[in-house]
Amino acid sequence: MSHLRQSDHARPGRSQAPGPPRLSQGGIMAKRPPMLRASSDRASRTSSVILAVVLALLAVILCADLWFSLTYRLIIVDGRSMEDTLFSGDAIYIEKGAMPERGDIVVIDVTGHPDLFQRDPGEERYIIKRVIALEGDVVCSENGTVYLKQAGEERFFVLREDYTTGQTGDFSAVAVGEGEMFFLGDNRSDSKDSRYVGCLPLGDVVGVVPDFALQHKDFITGWVHFWHFGSV
Repeated sequence: MSHLRQSDHARPGRSQAPGPPRLSQGGIMAKRPPMLRASSDRASRTSSVILAVVLALLAVILCADLWFSLTYRLIIVDGRSMEDTLFSGDAIYIEKGAMPERGDIVVIDVTGHPDLFQRDPGEERYIIKRVIALEGDVVCSENGTVYLKQAGEERFFVLREDYTTGQTGDFSAVAVGEGEMFFLGDNRSDSKDSRYVGCLPLGDVVGVVPDFALQHKDFITGWVHFWHFGSV
């Protein structure tokens, strides 16, 4: 007698084992795990923060560079008249448009005075000197010592000049006029200055040498050896 055997999946009373889940593009298995998604979001935020910081730093650097270029000008000294403070070839910055005080080193545009500095009319010419006296002051030199009477004062005092070299020589009292300045080179034996050309207008001042430029002139000079700039 023949017996018919039912297959296992057709046997009544037995549950079927679940098969493997079907994967589809829209199924739940196509989504990223939550942990992976959170890590990716954090990395994206970190990259955005870094980019924002870099852009902010670049903006600050560009603004600082623009401000510096508008405020200061680099010059190279040509000549011995300011030795031993400045030597020929030294590179320093000047603050453009600054008004000098007594004792400041300044760059002066003497283009408008060709008769005083033996230049052809219209030829640009700049000199670098130290301001000794200003409007209302009286200055003179006796036995190589410079005496200064400041505006509003009654007595002369000895001008302490630890920075000078050479011989100042003697010159009679000079009263500095309105809007003028009296200037000398630190190397008194090799400087054409107010002892010979008199006072010049403050308006001829191109800029004043700031303290930081004097303190770091060796560093600045070394840096500009790789570049070419005008000299005064």
